[in-house]
Amino acid sequence: MVLQVNDERKSFGTTEVLKGVDLKVHKGEVVAVIGPSGSGKTTMIRTLNAMESIDSGQVLYRGQPVGYKTTSSGEYKTVSDKELARTRERIGMVFQQFNLFPHMTVLENITFAPKYQGKQTSDAMKKNALDQLRKVGMESHKDKYPHQLSGGQQQRVAIARALAVSPDVMLFDEPTSALDPELVDEVLQVMSELAAEGLTMVVVTHEMRFAREVADWVVFMDKGVVVEEGPATQVFDNPKHERTKRFLTRVMSTN
Repeated sequence: MVLQVNDERKSFGTTEVLKGVDLKVHKGEVVAVIGPSGSGKTTMIRTLNAMESIDSGQVLYRGQPVGYKTTSSGEYKTVSDKELARTRERIGMVFQQFNLFPHMTVLENITFAPKYQGKQTSDAMKKNALDQLRKVGMESHKDKYPHQLSGGQQQRVAIARALAVSPDVMLFDEPTSALDPELVDEVLQVMSELAAEGLTMVVVTHEMRFAREVADWVVFMDKGVVVEEGPATQVFDNPKHERTKRFLTRVMSTN
């Protein structure tokens, strides 16, 4: 088991956003998380690498808590930044917005995290960065700045940046939602290729075709809970819960 979530709960003020979520992610598996806006999908995925804290329950990476420790009195205590950084090296993330450094070239964006880690020589970092850019079809743009790229190109660079630290698992939070429709496919194609290579992935997405064709396991969330989950073919072709059926009927008719 790479990632495991047990009875996860999270509130913002008086609003409970996650109401006892369970999730299991196995090595080499692509898990797609679908559901209407406001269902808690983004909050949940952000807890998987401690970008969002939890109020109770467990978030475990290979059996170890992610971003917190439990005191003897049962309270949650945030771990040090150094320890958190080590965990995030293993759990990469690609965001809705590309979050590239605007004053850095594409190549500099990719080498930033490895340089911060200080584990590689300059030549090794550059070679690794070029390898990752080649993987996402962006090697020829290595000397450009983010503002010179399309949204789809920027997102592909963001994927390469996350890959540059050799993560064990990759999280994608609606990676195509900020893109113009004609640019969506180029990002989904890269993600499909990564899935085919066996990269463990958790993907929050509104792209139902991707979820159906690429995901091994689909999780449908609504109102802070997991309503239904199962193999992609089962969830899409034979959903058991009426709420899942209504959601899929609505979204599939608009895709």
